Amino acid sequence: DVMEEVSPSSSPSSSPVQSVNVTQGDSANQEMVHLRELGRGDWFGERALQGEDVRTANVVAVDTVTCLVIDRDSFKHLIGGLDNVSNKVYEDAEAKAKYEAENAFFSNLKLTDFNIIDTLGVGGFGRVELVQLKSEEAKTFAMKILKKRHIVDTRQQEHIRSEKHIMTEAHSDFVVRLYRTFKDSKYLYMLMEACLGGELWTILRDRGSFDDSTTRFYTSCVVEAFSYLHAKGIIYRDLKPENLILDSRGYAKLVDFGFAKKIGICKKTWTFCGTPEYVAPEIILNKGHDVSADYWSLGILMYELLTGRSRPDENLQRHPERTLCRQDSPSERLGNLKNGVKDIQKHKWFEGFNWDGLRKGTLTPPITPEVSSPIDTRNFDSFPEDTDEPPPDDNSGWDYDF
Repeated sequence: DVMEEVSPSSSPSSSPVQSVNVTQGDSANQEMVHLRELGRGDWFGERALQGEDVRTANVVAVDTVTCLVIDRDSFKHLIGGLDNVSNKVYEDAEAKAKYEAENAFFSNLKLTDFNIIDTLGVGGFGRVELVQLKSEEAKTFAMKILKKRHIVDTRQQEHIRSEKHIMTEAHSDFVVRLYRTFKDSKYLYMLMEACLGGELWTILRDRGSFDDSTTRFYTSCVVEAFSYLHAKGIIYRDLKPENLILDSRGYAKLVDFGFAKKIGICKKTWTFCGTPEYVAPEIILNKGHDVSADYWSLGILMYELLTGRSRPDENLQRHPERTLCRQDSPSERLGNLKNGVKDIQKHKWFEGFNWDGLRKGTLTPPITPEVSSPIDTRNFDSFPEDTDEPPPDDNSGWDYDF
């Protein structure tokens, strides 16, 4: 019940040819038949992990080799068994085909193919508009329109480019999709998934606070998003209710990746950024920070959803915030220990929560938004029409990959 991987010997004086021969007895003439030769990085024994059959092949080292061995129990504990691996390969291939077809569709679109329906948000960067595809009125999107000159004046070019690259590659049900970008001499345009359930901040503002069950659901959506991003070496760094938006079902998704950064696995970064109430101490102290800073902000988010306030007091006992918001040692925060995000999922506060149903989208959200059509913007605040003068041109070329 073991699977072994052929690895080079640790001895520097060993032969550069490191391989094993796989043979099997021929029942007809009682001779050994050579099946194949395995080298560095190859493996054998995987079929023994699938069932109880006794394997009849011989694997004989030609020279000095090292075999890395994993037993059946460890294999299943780590990756769930070969059936799951096969399903994952199939699902990945299916997802790849879906995204390739999606990319082909969006790559043929032009800015003139859209009508502006309504404004979803306004900020210093520009506006977010709900746009409708002229040829298919049932298809609507959120179009983020950024003033290029403002980006240059505030020196945010690299943040915007990072946002574009990270969101383009983020294919998670808990991250708002970015389908493609456009540009002209004055603006950048980011065509994104339209989530018409509104901002979580708006709902929190109107209700004051949430109960445990409601907070648990939205926190879990963030945990799933962080799990996906952190596995790709991406730190988010801007968690707050304003950056969580509900789709028409009521599921929460992360949006606005202006502060996100790909730092790699187990790496740190030193950039100071974030929203003051949510920023981890190590960012403020310029000690260098990693994905554990996101778990700090997760603790603050939980507290704000439960109380309506973003400054936790010292009386946190029943919820995971205390272990998420460890000031003295970020490496000991829940979510950043040996078991990673599983420690959060297995916390007593999440006992009985249906994580599988959340991932599959079958779990009923605590709040179901009223959305009657693809152009229904009732869950967003009303904004005045844009009466500003068009910004100056910017043709410096920093946005070459948009």
